[in-house]
Amino acid sequence: MAEPILTLREATVGYPGHPVLRDVTLDVFRGQSIAVVGPNGSGKTAFLKTVAGILRPLAGEVRLHTSIDGRRGGVGYVPQRATVSSLLPLNVYEVVEMGTYESAKPWRRVDAQAQERIAWALEEVGVTELARKAYTDLSGGQQQRVLIARALATNPAILVMDEPLASLDRDSVRSMVVLLARLRSEEGLTMLWADHFVPALREVVRDVMLIEDARLIWSRIEVLLDRERRLLAPSEATQS
Repeated sequence: MAEPILTLREATVGYPGHPVLRDVTLDVFRGQSIAVVGPNGSGKTAFLKTVAGILRPLAGEVRLHTSIDGRRGGVGYVPQRATVSSLLPLNVYEVVEMGTYESAKPWRRVDAQAQERIAWALEEVGVTELARKAYTDLSGGQQQRVLIARALATNPAILVMDEPLASLDRDSVRSMVVLLARLRSEEGLTMLWADHFVPALREVVRDVMLIEDARLIWSRIEVLLDRERRLLAPSEATQS
């Protein structure tokens, strides 16, 4: 039986004195693409930050298994684009280079291996030609690709993304979905990501974790699509 990449056991997620999810137990396996769906304030960001190691669980265990498929076994975290400071005077290459800092030695420039990962990440998301352009001069879709490239530069086993489709126009959403689907199929990346429910998710996602009443409820994308259609459909009373 396959070993999970990520396990949570009776984990309580949230901020000190303010838990938002309780008693979460789950296994995430290689190649899964899981969407975390729920309204604003439901705990999606806190959950992803806990998986990424940015927040500690308030109780229980969150464990990454670090020898998966030859990768380093860590998490590549893509924050909400709106939370990234627009004041940093960095170009695209420098933003992606930040993804390699954990493996760099103090007071040393990134080594050749890290430079290769940066070049690969830029190529994977299609922004190589923008490498010397200021990050703040990019479109929303281009900025999102750069943040994904920064996460890829860590050589992660899991890509954790917080609303990667937020505030993108329709063409950018389509382009981003194609990119994520390709990363999953060609690179075998495991993905865990939060977004507001959109039909575009079905091209990348089969499994969904729906946050309701401080609980995670497993579902399938088809089930939520059907529920969404029924909620949006005009009622019989309206039609009569």
